Amino acid sequence: MLQTWVIVTVSVVYLGVLFAVAFYGDRRADAGRSLINNATIYALSFAVYNTAWSFYGSVGQAATAGVGGFLPIYLGPTVMLALGWLVLRRIIRVSRRHRITSLSDFVSARYGKSALLGGLVTVVAVIGIVPYIALQLKAVSNTFEIIRRYPRITSPSELGHTPLFQDTGLYVALLLAAFTILFGTRHLDATERHEGMVAAIAFESVVKLMAFLAVGIFVTFGVFGGFGDVFAQATDARLTSVFTLEETSYGTWVWLTVLSMLAIVLLPRQWQISVVENVDEKHLKRAMWLFPLYLFANSVFMLPITAGGLLQFGADVDADTYVLAMPMAEGQQALALFVFIGGVSAATGMIIVEAIALSTMVSNSLVMPLLLRGTSRLTRRDDLSGLVLGIRRATIVLILLLGYAYFRFAGEGNRW
Repeated sequence: MLQTWVIVTVSVVYLGVLFAVAFYGDRRADAGRSLINNATIYALSFAVYNTAWSFYGSVGQAATAGVGGFLPIYLGPTVMLALGWLVLRRIIRVSRRHRITSLSDFVSARYGKSALLGGLVTVVAVIGIVPYIALQLKAVSNTFEIIRRYPRITSPSELGHTPLFQDTGLYVALLLAAFTILFGTRHLDATERHEGMVAAIAFESVVKLMAFLAVGIFVTFGVFGGFGDVFAQATDARLTSVFTLEETSYGTWVWLTVLSMLAIVLLPRQWQISVVENVDEKHLKRAMWLFPLYLFANSVFMLPITAGGLLQFGADVDADTYVLAMPMAEGQQALALFVFIGGVSAATGMIIVEAIALSTMVSNSLVMPLLLRGTSRLTRRDDLSGLVLGIRRATIVLILLLGYAYFRFAGEGNRW
């Protein structure tokens, strides 16, 4: 039986490993031997795109909307990197030439360094991202509550309202705030790179892919007799809608693809990783094929897991939890725990990079312009680095607490 203390211990050990990877990355950077000056690590860090929604929710979308529910989300970045990598390389060059360190800086610089436009982009980004951070915290909190009830499989709608100080999401938010402050605002740098953080994100990308592949292989070849068997059983059970595009209109398919094409560049976390954290523009050449390959590997077992979950549980279990519920139903405790850690990786990677990106945008485009305009004494100070770091650290804590508050008070829906 999976006892709570076992789950907590494994989770703490994993987060400790994450801290160790980030610390090692920073030490290597301080010694002048950059760990992230590597095309493979750069390409893997792109997988911060794959959040808890990709890890859990894609299966839920496939169960309700078929192939059209999840495939555009993976197809868009593939098309963008295949056809638009020259544009991305141009953006990296321009940003490096003008020392642009955030998405809001780039947009405002494009229109005459408009402080008003930069501030507007920042406000829109914060408003849009806070609910998404809440979604990641909700995924961690819900899956923790589900797995600790093993062997009983519980749907998110049955979990009820967890008391504040027993909620995993709160402690994850606080731990990630500490991690982000430690490795994201250690000091100010002209390049605004965070080598330890990028190393940790690349590590998390490997963990979450391995976890998803492990459950996919188990379901396809362990529970069923291979792809042909699971698809044949799904066809016999009249679940063929899972394998078609009929549930998604052509217009929705196109717009989801276009939206995901833009997201791989214009989401604050993707901008941070692809533009700000880029050490060498030549690394884009590997990212343009390795990241699409990563997305392909992540989608290979999507339909078998979906079909297997529908065959085994039907409507009795929330489809968003099939990735975790399938190994739990088969008594695979170690695999279920590995899947939980994979989901934690998917959620925490997104939160960490998003918090760093938003804190830079808030300090550069909102707080500092207002302070410099309203306080003449600041313009006479030679060194504002301490003030800027303080603003960014406070912003990180505030954003994560806002995300948690949104999850507690406004994010209690069943969908992930």
